Amino acid sequence: MPPAPDPLPSFVHWEDVPSLVGSIRTRSLVARPKTAGECREVRAWCREHGLTLCPRGSGRSYGDMALNDRQVLLDVGRMNRILAFDEEAREIRVEAGTRLIDIFARVHHKGLTLGASPTESHSSVSGALSANVNGKDAWRLGSFGDQVVRLSLMTADGEVHEVDRSHEFFDGVVGGLGLLGIVLDATLRLEPIPSPYVETTVLPARNVDELLEKMAEVEQTSDFAVAWVNVYARGAKLGRSVIHASRWTEVKQTEEERKAAIDAGIERLDKHRRFGLALHAAFGPLLSLMLQFQRPFLRFFNWLYYTKSRMAAGGKHVELFLQYSFAASFTVPPAYLVCGPRGYTVQVTFPRASAREALVELLEICQSSPCPPVTTILRAHRADDRWISFSEDGYSLNFEIHPKKRHVAKSREVVDRLVDAVARRGGKVHLAKDQVLTPEPFRRLYPKHAQLLALKARLDPDGLFATDLARRVGLCPAPGRTEGS
Repeated sequence: MPPAPDPLPSFVHWEDVPSLVGSIRTRSLVARPKTAGECREVRAWCREHGLTLCPRGSGRSYGDMALNDRQVLLDVGRMNRILAFDEEAREIRVEAGTRLIDIFARVHHKGLTLGASPTESHSSVSGALSANVNGKDAWRLGSFGDQVVRLSLMTADGEVHEVDRSHEFFDGVVGGLGLLGIVLDATLRLEPIPSPYVETTVLPARNVDELLEKMAEVEQTSDFAVAWVNVYARGAKLGRSVIHASRWTEVKQTEEERKAAIDAGIERLDKHRRFGLALHAAFGPLLSLMLQFQRPFLRFFNWLYYTKSRMAAGGKHVELFLQYSFAASFTVPPAYLVCGPRGYTVQVTFPRASAREALVELLEICQSSPCPPVTTILRAHRADDRWISFSEDGYSLNFEIHPKKRHVAKSREVVDRLVDAVARRGGKVHLAKDQVLTPEPFRRLYPKHAQLLALKARLDPDGLFATDLARRVGLCPAPGRTEGS
């Protein structure tokens, strides 16, 4: 492949682009269009010069899903307008780069919400759609694609298709990693809520059996649930956890009072985010030092967290959903600190029918690692039939893994065992958080990938759209190298 032409056109610039975890670093030509016409211009320039193009939202995927090393990234962050809001129909139409928190700011005071929101408030709609992400309500409302009514897709030939849920492209675009085209906008379904507040209860669980028992109860009575799992607990304490269960609650306010509370809440979140970034920058070296003594440090931390949660068990507190959903992502150290320079995240699902056996096996595999996960989070899910989506009727475990330099190979062997166990049980690996899969396990986990490849061959026969993740798992060929300063 020839090098990118020099001088470059004004709409692309060489930039260093890391993964969210930080252990992958790339250099790419980045374009930031504001209109569909500018997207078409970037697309045409890439085709002319034999470059691949990766659509990118807010860059909140943990691995290399939205990276395109030495190639072109199309960052849709400037395409961020709310185009239409139909309160009566409970629908909102937004451009691809619109952040989720901006949607909540527009609809929450009206008694409406967007389901399947991840805990990253600045995630974009197109990124959430292309990764088919999920939230703490996944067993009720499914994944993000379940909230999509229709979308506009620009394909490799420059044509714009209006894709609704019955369209043949839908199951490939949703969760399709941006490999079929550029999402320009989307219409999303909204859910009614009594107020923008939730009531949260803390429920400790002593072991795997109590965890699954309480999760089953919570799924009947709550709107949101997430469990912190102590991967270091063994024997009769295996699976010791703390569940945070929440449900929408009514708080008597006028619409103007709700709007003022939401605006103030967003301002607090922004201050919280800036304070958290500064705090983590200051104390990041201390955390890295403590994680050199990972097992004793995390055993103590998990014991302290569980003990504190037992003392608070049964108590309820009410807060804005925005605070409940997003504040923790600014309080907990960011992934690049938790995972370290050689680390990564892995999120796996497993069926509900064999949940106990799967939990025991996966936790025991983690305990065999020289560097067990720093954090382990469990969520409940419902089935999703998109071609390469990872949700199913069951549960997921999300691991943040911090391998020491001397343990990189052994830690990776343990992760490969996790992936194999999940594949044997009919589970999946969440691609938006992955940077470890290779072609063979990917094909085992995602047998429907052939349908995506067949549609891509029709829509993009020259392979314009590509990502580093797609190359790694065998969905796209490796390109030549461009030159960049």
